[in-house]
Amino acid sequence: PHVPFLAPDKYFAMYRLAELKFAPASMEFWKQAPKIAQTKRYQGFGFELGVENDALRREYMQAYHACISFIDAQISLVFDALKRSGHWDDTIVVLTSDHGYLLGEKFMWGKVMLFETCDRVPLVIRVPGQTKAGSTSQGLVELVDLYPTLTELCEIQAPAELQGKSLVPLLRDPNTPGKAVAYTVVARGPDLGKAIRTDRWRYTQWPSGEELYDLKNDPVEHRNLINAKGYAETLKEMRKLLARAEQKALSKKR
Repeated sequence: PHVPFLAPDKYFAMYRLAELKFAPASMEFWKQAPKIAQTKRYQGFGFELGVENDALRREYMQAYHACISFIDAQISLVFDALKRSGHWDDTIVVLTSDHGYLLGEKFMWGKVMLFETCDRVPLVIRVPGQTKAGSTSQGLVELVDLYPTLTELCEIQAPAELQGKSLVPLLRDPNTPGKAVAYTVVARGPDLGKAIRTDRWRYTQWPSGEELYDLKNDPVEHRNLINAKGYAETLKEMRKLLARAEQKALSKKR
């Protein structure tokens, strides 16, 4: 969903304002994270940086969740149509999104940030006769992997310049390892913020600062470890992985 959050009233009624749960944001985070990591999108939502507006936040959260449930209902209509038309067993279904969404965490709203909540997306793939109902994988993948995945499944020759990697082995056996890293880029005017994600770590590099988060022990990314003791080797390795991912992306563009 994107603003304006529009859905029939019955979907709003599914989420009572008083029952919504969230952790209040804290400005302590921004004392140890680069200011460039922020966006000013909170202003468009009617918020002030550093000021928690509980009532308004609940209204937006209710609306966002209402839209998610409304989308679920539309997906059901598509599935029903596939079954009625006789194409449920010869159609590949991919359900995904272009980005996640911050709903007041870190006083931030919307997208175009390099935090897990903003960069991670839903991804559900059903391939008749190949995927097993209810199976899941924790392997890392990227949206650029969808193109080569679909060409392989449809037995079409993929262009050589594609950046992605086919997920077919992972679809057939969810225990197959995923990628070593996932690479994400956002813009801040003429500048870029670049992040690399491994199974455990997220490292972000800005022109004016860096971020390092231990997703195992800090999944909501509250503590930036960039200046903490004991992480020098991890930081060195993450910088190397980011440089390698960037080089790979640039070589494919050529």
